[in-house]
Amino acid sequence: MNRRLLFPLLVLAIATLACGESAPKAPAYTPIPEGNTLPAGARILGIDITTPEKDDYDAAIAQAKSAGAQAVSLSVYWDDIETAPGEFAPAPNWLQIANIYYPEQGLRLMLTISVLDTTADRRTEDLRPLPFDDPQVIARFKSLLDYVASQTSNLNLVALSIGNEVDGVLGADETAWAEYADFFEKSAAHARSLWPGLPIGVKMTYDGASRQRHLAALLWEASDAVLLTYYPLNQDFTVRPPETVGADFASMLDLAGDKPLYLPEVGYPSSETCSSSPEQQAAFIWEVFQAWDAHAENIPLVTFVWLTDLPPASVKELQHYYGLRNKAFGEYLRTLGLRTWEGAGQDKPAFLQLRAEARARGWATDTSSFAPAIQPRHQFAP
Repeated sequence: MNRRLLFPLLVLAIATLACGESAPKAPAYTPIPEGNTLPAGARILGIDITTPEKDDYDAAIAQAKSAGAQAVSLSVYWDDIETAPGEFAPAPNWLQIANIYYPEQGLRLMLTISVLDTTADRRTEDLRPLPFDDPQVIARFKSLLDYVASQTSNLNLVALSIGNEVDGVLGADETAWAEYADFFEKSAAHARSLWPGLPIGVKMTYDGASRQRHLAALLWEASDAVLLTYYPLNQDFTVRPPETVGADFASMLDLAGDKPLYLPEVGYPSSETCSSSPEQQAAFIWEVFQAWDAHAENIPLVTFVWLTDLPPASVKELQHYYGLRNKAFGEYLRTLGLRTWEGAGQDKPAFLQLRAEARARGWATDTSSFAPAIQPRHQFAP
């Protein structure tokens, strides 16, 4: 999923850088019984930040941290950074802003450099006609990596993704996958010299990677981790039942094999148009934490999308970006938030659920009383 709208730090005081039928209602709020959860341990909980209508980014960060968030995400785009061949003059410079802001907040960052972005080739215009394994493309991207590293020396990175949901562009084109795999292997090797020990991978969608497993494996061979985005949707943008999460996690781990599985985007809309509801979205949150507990050693990161629903203008812009104008797709994008957008924003049941789950495992630092939105159905057995 695209992040171009989801980092509104220009509003911060960093002056120096001047879906169908309704789903059934879930049970009433019930606390999580002690002993049913696995402690957070070394796992990293992320929440991608969006802001409500009458609030600011600092307040949104505080909301996310109160719910236990340790990490956020930032996607930057090759053609936004390299503004002319060999020239790096991004405006605004999100990398430099992030380098100042997030360390002060005590937050880690999942960084994506969008070479391909779901439906778009984000290379500079002069490079787009060339195959990805062309030496000029590889050399130019290595220079871009050098620039990114120079701008992010203070960041505590979780992982680096070279490309965002690349399966959306590569499709079933075996030649394109092979060319991108060669590009990625050489680029990842250079990235490791700049960020020693940092996991380097490529974000793909769970559904796309499943369909093109033999091609995705070309990229995973050169990856330190498998990075998948997870939105359990049907092709018409209605949702699959929350109860499918456990089987989906098992399937994603099967794709990952002996590599760690990072989930930098996990989301579920709450719109009735998508055959969902706020209560069903909360049930999804519960299912994700249960599945994560069951596979904790193999899944270092789960990041939930998004903190707040999107405003109508942002939905329209994203629909234009992706070339999909149907109502269900718009409602899917609009209602992925854990909180509402209007006014100062209100907690949805999903946000209450997430805070309760995070608190039960030791992530959330807020000591006020949170009640989850659904009744636990079974106990976790380590």
